[in-house]
This record gives sequence, structure tokens and C-alpha cells, in this order.
Amino acid sequence: MHLVTSSLFLPSLLAYLPQNSQVLLLRGYFASTLGWWITCGFPRLDIQGFMSATSRPSSEIKVANPFLDIVQSVITHPNEHMPKIQRAFAHFSSIYGARPKGYFKDTELEGAEALDGSLFLLAARLTGEYMSEGRFWSLGGFHR
Repeated sequence: MHLVTSSLFLPSLLAYLPQNSQVLLLRGYFASTLGWWITCGFPRLDIQGFMSATSRPSSEIKVANPFLDIVQSVITHPNEHMPKIQRAFAHFSSIYGARPKGYFKDTELEGAEALDGSLFLLAARLTGEYMSEGRFWSLGGFHR
């Protein structure tokens, strides 16, 4: 959760750094991300399986900004991390949300061709469902 929310600040920091410092910051951030992934036991990133197993209602009424309800619902959430993670998902959805399926296929990440811009809205909804069931943040992720 903290890696997602802290990534919001990378562009504002990078804008003021010389290129060699940008490289160092991004390498350090990536190393921290890998460290957490290792700490969690190297969970497999089954992107294809996740995207195909996660229901995305097709008959859903289209609204201008589906994050309005999500953000409004977490403003008073008892866990102070909920508004932060949902804000991060909303931000990244505003940047990448219109990307079509297959846009990320050349990232060398297995299964990335299944990703599209709906990932951020999907992650926000799943996070809301998970936390509304009385669960707490876990280093193990959303594994059941």
C-alpha cells in the first residue's frame, strides 16, 4: 500500500533533480519495491489469471468519474490508509485509465497484454470490498 501511495510523489521529485539523481532515485525506489516483494515470499504475478478471474460488470451505468463514489465513501473510513490508497488509484486512473487492452504488452512482464486502464478502478473496488469486510492491511496482500 505504501509503495502505491508514495509513487504519487515521484514525478514532483524527479522534476527538480538532475538526470543522474533521477536514475538513482528510481533505482532505489525499484530496489525497495523488489525488497518488499521478496519479503512477501515472491508472490507470483498472475496478471492474465487476475484479469480473467475478476468480474467487471459490463452492464454498469457509465458515469463521468466512477471514483467519486469510491473517494466519497472512504473519507470517513476508520483506517486512515483507505483514503490515501483510493486517491492514488484515482490519480493513476486519470492518467492511464483510457489505455486499451494490450497497451502494456511490451513491458516484458508476463501477462501484461491482458492489462488495460480498468486496472486502477478494479483495484480500488477490490480494496474497498476487502477492507469493508473488517480486514486489515497485510504484508501478504489480498490472498485468501
